[in-house]
Amino acid sequence: MATRRVVIPIGFVLAASVFAGAPRPADAATSAETRFCRKQVSAQARVYQKKRQSLLLGCIDKLLKCEMLLELDGDNPNGCRGTATDSCARRVGPASDSILSRARQRFRDKAAAACLPVGLADLLNAGAGGLWYANDADCGGAPDIPTLMECLRDEMESQIDALVGRTKPRAGILLDNVGLGDEFDDLPRPPTVDVVVMATAPGSGVLVDPGPINVPQGSALRFTGDAGLVCGNPGNNGRVTITVGAGPTAQQLQLREPYGAGEVAIFGPYTAAASLPYEIDLKEGSCDDVVTDTVTVP
Repeated sequence: MATRRVVIPIGFVLAASVFAGAPRPADAATSAETRFCRKQVSAQARVYQKKRQSLLLGCIDKLLKCEMLLELDGDNPNGCRGTATDSCARRVGPASDSILSRARQRFRDKAAAACLPVGLADLLNAGAGGLWYANDADCGGAPDIPTLMECLRDEMESQIDALVGRTKPRAGILLDNVGLGDEFDDLPRPPTVDVVVMATAPGSGVLVDPGPINVPQGSALRFTGDAGLVCGNPGNNGRVTITVGAGPTAQQLQLREPYGAGEVAIFGPYTAAASLPYEIDLKEGSCDDVVTDTVTVP
């Protein structure tokens, strides 16, 4: 009797192997592990977003209240500023024990722990069953899961801070003026006219006179101090007090030792034509000098 040949389509063979439970790679994540990872990243992201936004808005409201005391009531804001600055440092400052720093660490730790069973390869995998993080231009090259979660957190922070900046347009300047702005680069700032307060020679205690300062409408005036302002031994708690304007609503801010790019005093932005007197007063060790002139907004 003739032998009959039966041809089975290859597609049927492949399908049968799948439905028969073809073995998966030993290191592949289960669907339950992948779902748990995905859900935890989303859940921890929501928690962190809410916490960061709440902390920032609360801090900025405290700082803004102080400026309103000066700008609307003509009251001295220095006591209010000191209290608000201390509160903001505890909440959103860069110290590892600030509330925001602890929240940042919690997101990283909890999200990473939930995804460790999945493995970095499946997190990056842009194919079936993967979570497609390889498609993220900034984070797709992360060398490990904790680094990937830190990168995703940084991306979220940019968006959260931009939203806070739209809600509180003065946020960036307010944080810059209390030494906390470096942590929040994505808060919008107006363009600035920059003035560096300098001494005629290092340690001379004699200020260089900046002369008249012109500030375009829509811009702010930003002062920093040069390291040469130090007169005598460093660490003398030196300060430069800058006043712009006159009368009860004059704005006054200080640059404190150590001077440099991280210590700023920002006035404005100015939105209308004005001519305002300014004064720069250096008190550093045994040195004491003052220069005055005018800020002009054409």
